[in-house]
Amino acid sequence: MLNRKIAFLVLSVAVLVTTPTQAQYHIYWGDMHGHTANSDGKGSLDDYFTHARDAARLDFVVVSDHDFGNAAPWHMPKETWTLTQDKVDQYTADGKFVAIAGYEWTSQPKYWTPEEPIFTGSAKFYNHKNVYFPARVEYLFSAKDPAYNSPNLLAEAVQKVGGLIQNNHLDPGPEGRDQFHYDPAYASVIVNTEMWPDTMQYKGKTYTGNTEKTLREFLNKGGRTGFVGSTDTHEGKPAAKTAVLAGELTRPAIFEALRHRRNYAVFNAKIVLDFKIDGHVMGEEIEIQGKPGLAVDVLGTDKIEEVTIVRDGSIIHTVIPGTNDARFEHVDEAFGGNSYYYVRVIQADKDEHGNRSHAWSSPIWVKKK
Repeated sequence: MLNRKIAFLVLSVAVLVTTPTQAQYHIYWGDMHGHTANSDGKGSLDDYFTHARDAARLDFVVVSDHDFGNAAPWHMPKETWTLTQDKVDQYTADGKFVAIAGYEWTSQPKYWTPEEPIFTGSAKFYNHKNVYFPARVEYLFSAKDPAYNSPNLLAEAVQKVGGLIQNNHLDPGPEGRDQFHYDPAYASVIVNTEMWPDTMQYKGKTYTGNTEKTLREFLNKGGRTGFVGSTDTHEGKPAAKTAVLAGELTRPAIFEALRHRRNYAVFNAKIVLDFKIDGHVMGEEIEIQGKPGLAVDVLGTDKIEEVTIVRDGSIIHTVIPGTNDARFEHVDEAFGGNSYYYVRVIQADKDEHGNRSHAWSSPIWVKKK
């Protein structure tokens, strides 16, 4: 057991080996969502990237200031967007650190009301989405621009320039009523969604966000999304919240991994999670003969309280290791021919507010041949 733990630790920081016919992937840690003083956060772009690289020791980071900037006329100036792209190029060093230029498409229902009358018709509750690009683009596609004021219009524009989109901080209530209102064809560009625990503690109070519950409902309806983690920091202090499985530490390789949902979300601790079905990695859509064979390998930073397999919104198998690592296989004999699966890990350790560390794999979608 000790030798296996040592081997898996080396694997987690060096290379994640898939089946012989597949590529080898490294695990790279990053943060997908954060702000600076260029919108409603603190600090400069230099502060943000320096903290990510030198203090948080991240492999990659996305900067995502609001598209409304930080002052009237409440549009991010083109000069600020150009500076953002200049800075990510300045800080990116292949094999060492990757910075990514993005922004938060900030749709607000008030844009359809007399409070800020930009658009006509009934108010839309699209919520917010992060947009990021592998290469330079002339200007961002703002939620205040009629050409990009819906998820479909945004996705169409972003797709043309090779960018990606993620759904941010899901709202299961009225404010998020329309957050998944986009054509299923755009799941290839709106590829991931921020994952958080359903219930969280903060400064002695309990908050119920039902993020995982909301995502299950979306997936149960046939939606396609992977899971990423983000700080949404407004203090200019990104942290490790997303793990991607990529061939190398370059911007194209990180985007390739995110585009294929070869990523998973963590909350608090950097839990190493490997999840496969019949040798296929998280994020894949596969066809199989027979019953799916699931393989789970976890290396935690503290005792693991529970590892759960979710199929089509329901828990089908749970392991309670009580150790810092867990490795098991499970054949789903009840497989009905068309399902999605993901793995959730919960550790015993807690953050300063009393929340346990979590990890969630992106789903694998399985069809019977």
